Order: sequence, then C-alpha cells, then structure tokens
Amino acid sequence: MGSTSVVRMIEGPVDVLPLPDGLAQMPPGPQLAAMLATVDRARLGGSALMDLVRARNRQVSWEQAQLLADVHELSRTPAVGPDSTDRLELPEEYAEVELAYALTWTDRAAAQLVGLADDCRRRLPAVHEALAAGRIDLPKAKAICQELELLDEHDARAVFDRVLPEVDQLTTGQLRHRLRRLVLSVDPDAVRKRHRKAVESRCVDYETYANGTAALSGVYLPADKAAAAWDYIDRVAAATKAAGLADTRGIDQIRADVFADLLAGVDPTHAGAALPAPRKGVIHLRVDVDTLLCLADRPGDLDGFGPVMADIARQVTAQMAEQATWRWSATRDGEVIGEGPITQPPRHYRPTAAQAAFVRARDATCRAPGCRRRAQRCDIDHVHDYAHGGATIVCNLCCLCRRHHSAKHSGRFRIRRNRWGIEWLTPRHQRYLVGHGRPPGHCELVLDSALYGHRRLPELRQ
Repeated sequence: MGSTSVVRMIEGPVDVLPLPDGLAQMPPGPQLAAMLATVDRARLGGSALMDLVRARNRQVSWEQAQLLADVHELSRTPAVGPDSTDRLELPEEYAEVELAYALTWTDRAAAQLVGLADDCRRRLPAVHEALAAGRIDLPKAKAICQELELLDEHDARAVFDRVLPEVDQLTTGQLRHRLRRLVLSVDPDAVRKRHRKAVESRCVDYETYANGTAALSGVYLPADKAAAAWDYIDRVAAATKAAGLADTRGIDQIRADVFADLLAGVDPTHAGAALPAPRKGVIHLRVDVDTLLCLADRPGDLDGFGPVMADIARQVTAQMAEQATWRWSATRDGEVIGEGPITQPPRHYRPTAAQAAFVRARDATCRAPGCRRRAQRCDIDHVHDYAHGGATIVCNLCCLCRRHHSAKHSGRFRIRRNRWGIEWLTPRHQRYLVGHGRPPGHCELVLDSALYGHRRLPELRQ
C-alpha cells in the first residue's frame, strides 16, 4: 500500500508571517529564549521554519551549557548540608548518586553527565564556550571530550583549537575523524592507549525489550577473543543446521540458540539443538496466584530481566512444577510478609540464610531510588545500623547494591523504613521514597529452582 499524505486545511485566508527581526542571527541566551516564545510556527513558511529550527537548536545548546555549568558547581559542593557555598577542587565522590536521584536517572548516566561537565568546564573550557554559543550541540561536545580524553590537558586544548574554526561545519562523524587524525599526530601511541582503556572497561550487558525478548552482549572484548567466539558459534550452528533434517530455523536463529545455550551451561554437544538440552542454573520467578489460576493475566517478574507475559510465567511454572524447589512469599498491601519457613531470627550481625532469602524475595532490587540491580547481586544491609543498635531482623534489613551501600555508610546518605517503603535523605537534604514496588492487595508465589530440566514447554490450553 502506498503512503497516505495528510494535509492540514485552515479555513479562511492566512497571512504568512516572517520571523521576528534578527532572530535568525541572534546569539543564544535569555533574549533569544524570550523571542522564541512569541513565535507562531503555524504561520511560518518553510524557509522561516528552517531559520526557526536553527535558532532553537542554538538555544537548546545554550541551555545544555548552562546545565553542565550547574552540574559542575553541584558536584563541587561538599556533602555537609544544603546551605554550604564552599567548593571542592574535585567532584565530591557521591554527588553523582544524589544527582541520579534528583533526575531519576541511572548512576551511570549521572556519572557521565558529571564527567562531561568536568571536561567542559575545567579541562576543555573552549568546548563549553562553543556549546554556549550554539556552535556545537551536546552530541558533538561528548564526541570531542571522548576523542581527546587520552591526551594531557595542554595537548587536548591545542588539538581542539585546531578544529575550532570549522567545528560548526562538521558533522559528528566528520568531527571524530578529524580529531582522531590530529590526536595521532600529537600522540602516535594513542590507538594502543585507546584499545587498552576500552578493554579495561569490558563488561557483559543485557537489555530487555517491550516485546518480551532480551539482548545479551559482551562489550569492549579483545578483538581476537571475540572473533574466536564468533567462529566457534558459527561452526556449531553450521553443523547443527547440516544435521537438522526437520529443523526449519534459519542460521541466524540457530546461532542465537547456540550462543544462549553455551552461556547457560549446556553441554556443547547439545548446544543449539531444536529441543533445548538440560541446563543448570537458578531461576527466580515471581507470579501472583490469580495469574497461575488463569483468573488474571498480570505479568510475572523474572529476576534480572524484568516483566514477562502471563502466558510465559504460567508455562515456566508448569515446567518447574516437578523438578523445581518451591518457596513461597506472601504479600500484604504490596509488602512481602512471609517467605518459606519463618523462624525466630538469632541475635547476630549477619542475617541467616532464611532471613537473606526473605529480604531478597521482598525487595527484588536494590532499594535506592531508580536502581534496578537485582537483589541477588546486592548486599543485605541494616536500615538502622547494627553498630548503633539496629537488630538483625527482616524489617530492619534491605538490599543495597555495593555503590548505594557505600553511599549510605560513607557518603552521608541516611535511610529509614516507613509504612510506604524506604525513605532516603541525601547530604543536600533532598528526600526520596522508594516504595515497595508491588501492587497492593495481592498474594505472590515465588518459585526458586536450583536445578531443573529445560525442555520445550507445552502449549497452553485455552
């Protein structure tokens, strides 16, 4: 089918208005912002609209420069209270944590903003000036700082001065290419340094999608190891394709199955088989009883990957029914009130295995604002510190990732539990509440399997 064009018709004669005088050339700042607020874009022609877009993009760059300046100042304030006007020479260690809370960002995104602000305000002030003047935008500022990060301050400024006259005429890709050539002329060893720095940042990451699938990737791997891994996956997939007489999967699908099976611990001789081979692992699935009984279709929650469709939750439950070790969690008003066998906890510092299992089932993730690190990878910490009389009981325990655990003990962050969840008080006297994270008034069943057979799941009967 062809595309459909939608044309807006305006009744009566319409006067085409020009842009306000001087707007197309006006530098960004408060005056331009005020003038932009008066423009009626619906009454502009195409040429005037193009000038408007350019002017507004300059203004956005100016605002981004102001944000970086604000963040730079914030990161230099000491964590001693909300009213101190003292400034530190270097960013305060946990300022990025508090910034993440304030903007509802991840710690990584907040740390990147603090780092960019430091680069633009201290290390490369000419980049900040170009951003404030609307000559570059934020993606170009990031690209410049990334390309020049391996040079010392003097050389980095000298290289940027070389591209400054043409910086507003280059795309982001052209700018990166130009900077890399200049960096190599200044520091011929820059490629090796960049490679070493990237390899030091290697990690495994995953991302979930709204369609119920996920991506798992190794990032910044040494090229030789990545090539060898790809070659192995490809050879196993090709052999599987050649042997599968009734296998209708494409080679890309088989490679994906081989990749997932190998990482899940399947015997390599069975990896990528059409009928998945037995695999070892731990699966933690939360699903409420109404969904299991087909009285509701609320999604389950798979640790480490997030929500899964009700049908998938029921299928996994059916698969685990005979071979899994089952644990139960009861909730009231969204808070877990029971998990497994409940025993009187002993009075000691470290939680018992039963207490740890309960707290992780209740919290599901780190209890810091915006943090999604799953409970199994978090520390279990006392809300009211044990050293100050806090008891090792489940109502005084919570899951905190290592970064937020450190922020609580070393960064002057304070927390307390109330009926609505965990309340955080930051060093700069901002308050944030982390709720229980579950819909109130329903019962959940937590399934925990240490060893189960993975096989093709039966189709659900309607």
